[in-house]
Amino acid sequence: MFSGIAIIDGILTFLLTVLFTQWIQKYATKIGMLDIPNDRSSHTAPTPRGAGIAMFLAYTLVLVLFHTAFVLEYIGFFIGITLIFILGVYDDAKDTSPRFKLLIIAVATALIFFVDGLEINTLGHWFGVEIQLPFVIALCVTLFAVGGFTNALNLVDGLDGLAGSLSLVILASLYYIGHAYNDQFIMIVSFFVIISLLAFLLFNWYPASIFMGDSGSLVLGFIISVLSIKAINYVSDTTILFIAAVPIIDTIIVMTRRIQRGLSPFAPDKSHFHHKILMLRGSVDASVHILIALQIILSSIGLLLRDKSDVINLVLFLVILFLFFQALDDRKEQRNLLFFSQTKVKLEALLKRVTHYQTILFTIFLLLIALGYKIFL
Repeated sequence: MFSGIAIIDGILTFLLTVLFTQWIQKYATKIGMLDIPNDRSSHTAPTPRGAGIAMFLAYTLVLVLFHTAFVLEYIGFFIGITLIFILGVYDDAKDTSPRFKLLIIAVATALIFFVDGLEINTLGHWFGVEIQLPFVIALCVTLFAVGGFTNALNLVDGLDGLAGSLSLVILASLYYIGHAYNDQFIMIVSFFVIISLLAFLLFNWYPASIFMGDSGSLVLGFIISVLSIKAINYVSDTTILFIAAVPIIDTIIVMTRRIQRGLSPFAPDKSHFHHKILMLRGSVDASVHILIALQIILSSIGLLLRDKSDVINLVLFLVILFLFFQALDDRKEQRNLLFFSQTKVKLEALLKRVTHYQTILFTIFLLLIALGYKIFL
């Protein structure tokens, strides 16, 4: 992969990403690509968004112009990411509903399923038996997995440099798998996207001068999903849970909490990992570093366990999920506050009913117990 041509391709992709990003920064206001802060934002001033356009144009141009045969070989995938890209650009400019997003993601997933044959047709090996999926169930599982993770990565895009850095770690792990098993599709796609991300992070690291927007996070989520589907041809299915752990765990916990509170799982709030860590640390930079380190650790665990039993991997992942679920349970504090508040009210009511005479008798009773303890024990 790292031939002289690949190095030139990488440099060209990097420079094009920088060039296009600067162009979007310059004309962000005119083209309606300005992110206005709200109560969930970590930034306080209007900031250009849509750097995902720059990344997509950079690596797509290089691939189409210099690797046309490769693009045609996986034409379903490239049409699919183009659809997701258009969706992201439209969402950055106008905002779209979650249902509409899921519909377009489903169409893009159908393309990679039917045109390129990229599918989840097995649930792995369990107790020595591989669970093969019938055609219809394989399609449903593939739609669910791609739709779920594409939205998961979109949801973690909440701090400067976070979504880009997490994607970088995940794609590097997938590149390693592609290299280890000589899969050109995984290697080539992850290589070009990694180069674009490195260029983008020059502008997006705290304090960010531009955000990737949905044109970036949705496309990245879709690409990672598809590469992961290809990767399970070589590694255990549950390995992917570790390789892309932070977005997956974050989404599971957040959506579960919302449902517990009787809210829509898609309702925006400040219960994500990055929100909670930011409240604890008070620093965007430190919060992002913590989550990157966490993703590196979990991705490394996934790569180490890639040939292990799905049973062992799933049990370990569920333990990690449970620990995070408990650690990030803000209802614990609320329940404790409620308990102490109710106890205080009951004590105050009791004290109001107790007479002065009863208080003296109770005090004498305690003194007699203490005296008896001293004499007989």
